[in-house]
Amino acid sequence: MPAALRALRDRTGLSLAGLAARTTFSKSSWHRYLGGRALPPRAAVEQLCALAGEPAGRCLALREVVAAQGYGEG
Repeated sequence: MPAALRALRDRTGLSLAGLAARTTFSKSSWHRYLGGRALPPRAAVEQLCALAGEPAGRCLALREVVAAQGYGEG
């Protein structure tokens, strides 16, 4: 999941601060999501996909698979 998010971020050309400025999520939140330390909420995935010009379906499906495996629990 983090690799897919990083690839989308690369497509946007935005820094973490840039993502924070153009979405409803903070710079520190994006740092956690892109670094794999937290599973991003659906809204974050949708917003990142929109910024990258990518349909959100594939990434949302990946997010659901990861969430079902208990990612970030414990």
